[in-house]
Amino acid sequence: MKQQPQPVFIVGSGRSGTTIAANLLNHLPGVQIAKETGFIGQNVSLLDRIDKAASLTKLIAVVNSWLQQNDWEHRTNEQCFRDFCNRYELSGPAAFIHYVWQLDSQIPWHELSVIGDNTPLYVMAIPAIQRLMPNARFIHMVRDPRDVVCSIRKMRFGADDVVVAGLEWHMYVGCWLLAERTLAPELRIECRYEDLCIDPKTTFGRLAEFVGHSQSDAIAALQKHAAGGAKAAVGFEKVASWSHHTRLTEPLSPTRIGRFKSELTERQIRAIEEVAQYGMLAYGYEPAQWHVHPLMLEDRIGLLRAMLKDLALRCIKRLRRRSA
Repeated sequence: MKQQPQPVFIVGSGRSGTTIAANLLNHLPGVQIAKETGFIGQNVSLLDRIDKAASLTKLIAVVNSWLQQNDWEHRTNEQCFRDFCNRYELSGPAAFIHYVWQLDSQIPWHELSVIGDNTPLYVMAIPAIQRLMPNARFIHMVRDPRDVVCSIRKMRFGADDVVVAGLEWHMYVGCWLLAERTLAPELRIECRYEDLCIDPKTTFGRLAEFVGHSQSDAIAALQKHAAGGAKAAVGFEKVASWSHHTRLTEPLSPTRIGRFKSELTERQIRAIEEVAQYGMLAYGYEPAQWHVHPLMLEDRIGLLRAMLKDLALRCIKRLRRRSA
């Protein structure tokens, strides 16, 4: 088998900096972090049976539907996948994932040193990904949940109720902390979004080193990003045109931090802290005060009310998107 590029997954809660981390890494030589793929966690059984013609056909259809929805330039094809496997002496689920990743790459697969994607919610599928790709590496991006909730409520996806959004952030962080116990130290690294904004040279230098690049490579990548440099528009940077990525190409700055203080009410902030404070403390995000978790008060009615409200708001959002 020929030498493969190192597979890397950038994971975490949505709106935690996974896309900006991917964008920066793409400015390093030989690195291709694709747009989100999204299909792996939901289709592990199909990937496990990829040697069966029926499973491959179904997987191709599922993946192409995702690629179309997420503005990928190219689509998967059974014959092209087989040609890819024959050319590079690959087989199995990992081969298919590599094949998808390289679809929109401007650099040939065999010339890459690192390849991967930045699907945040793969943080919930790390054990399955480990089994499919034992040599995969993981970058976990984490951000203050109050800023995450502030940001995600404006998106066309994700939770609308602050309690549900806070609970989801806490669940994603918990998934990482549990998966981290099964990952060898050399296969994982963690990065706080705030550190990347305050001290990009040091923080991104660590990420660059994690994928085999020097400090000078990291500095050059930051300079390209600050200058607005981008690969071809059909590639990763096409996502910069999406409404929720309008700041993707802007220079990193501390002004990106703490927006919740002016955009959320005290009541909303308290509601987030009540359900997320344990994760906040673990990552150095200080709540305004110590809160009693709703479950300690047996307030399941309050949590149910928040979930029903969130469900209604999500349904309204989807209806608006379909009619747009």
